Amino acid sequence: MACCAHMAVFEDILARYAALPERALSEPWRWPGHESEPLEVRDALLRSLELELAVLVRSGSETGEVARTVAQAQAAFGDLRGLLCGQPDGLLDAEPGDGEWTLRRVLQHILWVDRRYLFQTAYAARRSDEDPLRAEPDVPLEDAPTVTAWLRRLAAEREDCRSLLDIPERQLARPTVWAGHAVDVRFRLHRFTGHLVQHTVHCEKVLRRLGHLDSEARQLARRISIARGGHELLSERAILVDLDAQHLTLANSISV
Repeated sequence: MACCAHMAVFEDILARYAALPERALSEPWRWPGHESEPLEVRDALLRSLELELAVLVRSGSETGEVARTVAQAQAAFGDLRGLLCGQPDGLLDAEPGDGEWTLRRVLQHILWVDRRYLFQTAYAARRSDEDPLRAEPDVPLEDAPTVTAWLRRLAAEREDCRSLLDIPERQLARPTVWAGHAVDVRFRLHRFTGHLVQHTVHCEKVLRRLGHLDSEARQLARRISIARGGHELLSERAILVDLDAQHLTLANSISV
């Protein structure tokens, strides 16, 4: 299975892809192991995307609702990871203006809520009928010094969410409470995805205000990361190691 040290290898590859300048994507590129006419550098990124998609379409064929829901949340994290990998550390505390949160504040909020959701979802699924509908965890607000450190901390939290895969599907309709509303465990599982999507868009808004728009290379890197997220909590570690080796071969073949 995946681990945070392994995720770091993938993040480094994404950062290399995302850093490619616009002009480089149209430069000639030879596909390793193929003796055909040169393609373009952007094709290297597309081959990486296709490697992930090939694993993704196979990973969900025998999984249940809980696993598919957890995988959706990981795909949402993949989008955030692709957006932030390789971004300058100075952006963390740059003020976007108009009272908007800094990037650091958004990331603190994401981590804080993700940890609360993990506790509350597990509690809702496993409590007895005699237990209260809701329990409040004591979750401190945390920090990290760099963008990379933030991604590693968020990745570690996502790895902890692997425990949600053990929730029996018969528990999905169990009643619970969210923000004062009567909901069920199924709703709570989907909140991980909704919250990550909400604040990935929030991060995009902050970055736009700071003048950091997605390049074509980063947009492709984000899609590679989304595809990885869709299966990385379900795939055996050996599969992820092999994928990273193939990505590294592609990345190393780019000479611009």
